[in-house]
Amino acid sequence: MLAALAGLAGCGSRPDALPLPAPAGAQAVPLATPTSAEPSCATGLQFVEGAGDAAMGLRVMSIELVNCGTQPVELNGYPQVKLLDEHWQPLDVEIVNGSGGISSAAEGFDNPPQPIVVQPGERAKTAFMWKNRHTTVDPRQVSTHVDIAASPGATFQSLLPATPGRNLHIDLGSTGRLGVRAWHR
Repeated sequence: MLAALAGLAGCGSRPDALPLPAPAGAQAVPLATPTSAEPSCATGLQFVEGAGDAAMGLRVMSIELVNCGTQPVELNGYPQVKLLDEHWQPLDVEIVNGSGGISSAAEGFDNPPQPIVVQPGERAKTAFMWKNRHTTVDPRQVSTHVDIAASPGATFQSLLPATPGRNLHIDLGSTGRLGVRAWHR
């Protein structure tokens, strides 16, 4: 059933309802990976995980917006982001525009937003920044799913992992903050 719901999600979106729990003693079945090379593009946009960088606890993950539709998309600002745990439940974290004091080491993170137009077939970029530090006895805050929208008021959809069939992994430790870079080329 879960694989069927994932297949109906289209363009990285996810069902709003959570799957029913498996009966006691049932074995977990991994989700099927998409059979086509490219996920569908029902909304005209896709959000895809790019390269990552990790050094001394600082993590940076690039994200690409792909205009897979037929109309240009105007961007001027920051994507809207929701971090979700393995059960698709929102994490209680602070999402900040720019570096938000997380680090000054990531070049371009605090550049102000500039208007850009993404034509069909083109891409725009953003990035996430966080520190993986655990300094309390509270449980780690780990996101395995991300909902993202191009701008305030736009439709949220799931960020697609770079490798189909695997989950994302954003381990904020106990810091509880994620910095988001403005859209750029």
